[in-house]
Parts: sequence; C-alpha cells; structure tokens
Amino acid sequence: SDHYLIYATKILEGVAVSFTLPCLTALTLANFGPENFDDVNANNVFWGLVGYAISASLVGVSAYLLYPNIKWCFLIILISAIAASALTVLLPQGDAKLGRGFQVEQTPKGQMQAAGDGNGNDDQETNARNEKAAAIDIDTGSFDSNGSSESFKDENSALFKNLETAGGVDVYEAASYWDVFSERRTLVLCLTGFFFHFANANVLLVLGELDSKGQNSKRDGIPLMAVATLISQAFMCLSVKSGEYYTKKGVGRKTLLLAGLVTLPLRCALIILWKDAGASYLLSTQIFDGIEGGLFRIIHPYIVVDITFGTGRFNVIMGLTNSFFWFGRTMSTLLGQMTVEKYGHVASLYGSMALSCISIAVFAIFMEETIHTRGQKDRGGDDEGDIPLPIHSGQKHEEYVKMA
Repeated sequence: SDHYLIYATKILEGVAVSFTLPCLTALTLANFGPENFDDVNANNVFWGLVGYAISASLVGVSAYLLYPNIKWCFLIILISAIAASALTVLLPQGDAKLGRGFQVEQTPKGQMQAAGDGNGNDDQETNARNEKAAAIDIDTGSFDSNGSSESFKDENSALFKNLETAGGVDVYEAASYWDVFSERRTLVLCLTGFFFHFANANVLLVLGELDSKGQNSKRDGIPLMAVATLISQAFMCLSVKSGEYYTKKGVGRKTLLLAGLVTLPLRCALIILWKDAGASYLLSTQIFDGIEGGLFRIIHPYIVVDITFGTGRFNVIMGLTNSFFWFGRTMSTLLGQMTVEKYGHVASLYGSMALSCISIAVFAIFMEETIHTRGQKDRGGDDEGDIPLPIHSGQKHEEYVKMA
C-alpha cells in the first residue's frame, strides 16, 4: 500500500510540474515580448534554482534530524507548493497573443500591443474585439462591411483569414499543427532532449547508490545527497548566468547547448573511473550536472521562441518538447535502474554515456543555429521545412481591396 501511495503522489507531482515550464515561459513572453524574453527567462530560471537549493537544504537537514521518520520533511515541500500556488494569482497575464507567439507591433511608447490595435486600447477592449472576430465566419460569407460583396470575399478568403478585417477587428490564425510538428528543428530539439534526459536522469540515482556503499548507515547518505544536489544547483546558477552573458555577446544557441551536452558523457566516464575513489570524488562530478542542466534550462526556451514566434504555436511546441523530455526522464529511471539490478552500476553508466553521445550527434549534425531568426519567415533550413508565418497587419479593409 505504501508503494501505491508513492506512485500516486509521483503521478500528481508529474502533472503539476509538467505545467510549470510551458506556463511560466508563456507568461514571460506575454509580458515582456520577444525582445526581452531571453533576459527575463534567464532570471526566472536563476531564481527558481536558488529556491530549489534552499528547499533541498531544508529537506536534507530535516530528513537527517528526523530520521527514520523522514516523511515529515515533505511538509516543507507542501508549504512551498501552497505558497507558490497562492502567489500565482498575482502574476500578470500580459498580452495573450504575445504569449501564444503571435507577431505584434510596438507602440511609440515602447509598450507591446497586438498588431492592428493602433489606438492603444486596453485589454478589455482588445478582448471584446477578439470575441467579435471569433464570431466572424469568412468562409461562409457571414461577414459584410462597407458594402463588400460576397463574391469579393469568396475570391479573397485566404487574404481575409490572416489579415485584420474592417472596423479594427483583429483576426489571428495560427499556423497549422502539421506545419509546426513537422518543422525539422522542432523534431531535432525533441529528439535531442529525449536522448539527453534518457541518459541523464539515471546518473544521479547511480551516483547516490555508489556513494552510499561507503556509508555506515542509510542516515549518513542523506547529507551527502543534499550536498550533491547543492553542488549541482550552484553550478546550474553559474551556467545560467554564463549562458545569459554569452547570449548577449552573440554566442549562438547551438554552441551553448552543445557545451552543456558534451559534459554528460564526461560525467559518466568520471563516475566510472572514480566509483571506488570515495565520496569527494563522486560528488565533484555534480559540477558537470550543474553545467549541463543550467544551459539546457535556458537554451531550450530560447530555441522554441526562435522557431515558433510568429506562428501562434509557441505554447504547443513548449508542451511538445517538454513532453519528450519528461518521457526521456521516465525511461531513464526505469530502464537505468533495471540495468543496475541485472548488470550493475557500471553497465548502467555505460548505457547513459552511449545515449548522451546520441543526443550530441543528433543536435550537432541536424540542428541549425536559430539566433537572430526570431519572427522571420525564413528561419533556417530549406523552404519546405519553414513554417509559413500568419500575417497580422494594422491596415484597414479598404487597403486590403487595393492589395487584392
């Protein structure tokens, strides 16, 4: 029965955590726009890691002091979760169109606003126009403005689908799911993240098991695992700030993410080499975990924004890539520990090393640089791999007639 309770809580935890990254990045994009997204997202990740380190410290100390009744340390996590949930209602929602990844225009005052809203109307007025736009059915000919004929609408329905209609009503049409799902760089990012997390999640478990062999009791292993986590979090914070700095200097996403990916096979090799060398050697390998984890956390959203901004499918691809990553984590812990059980720790680490090399090869060979391509129609790759960007303009109906 205890095992079923653990399974249930882990399912609930997975459901909750799976929403965090896509929703937070969407709110960041909605409030700060693509120009400021990189800086703000890096700060979000940094302070999230600081909070994680504080939580790990408190849990580690309380688990050691309360041993063997370590279940009470989960109260710390519960209190943190309640506080985070309560503060979530205070988060500003920003521009919903920006949050979805639609292109917008910028007002002279520097405020982001939806394209076509040249009057600077507030969110309530914008939402009202969007509701009006949702009620328009161009294809069935129910829209009529300024005497435009049904035949004109039939002949130019494609034009009306992606452009602002008469009367200042914004009509936004996202790219098709097939376009964004089949985009080559999206697929490469999904596969890279899958193999990376497939290799990575199991390594910390193996590290803890190897480290616990030299301990006199299970209780002695608790502070060591806490220290391992803190080392990793500290270097994650450093790598996040380094990634932010070098991004501002113009270093590409591909270079930075590859710098993180290559540390994983090195980490596996060092653990194999130092498996009997003692706790200090094993714990030092967590430095590589911090480097790879920090760079992956910030570069992943950067690439997704680069690929999808302007398509209206930013949230979809953040969810898709995150799903691949979590699936990789699940397979890693399951198959990795099954390998430990049947063949030993070293065999499991060799498996992680091989999988990490696959992620490096996939990303290095097939991924193209995405920096400075945000919102552009031709964002890399051949023409067939590009996602057609929906057009959102501030022009009025009469101007569309001239364009047609």
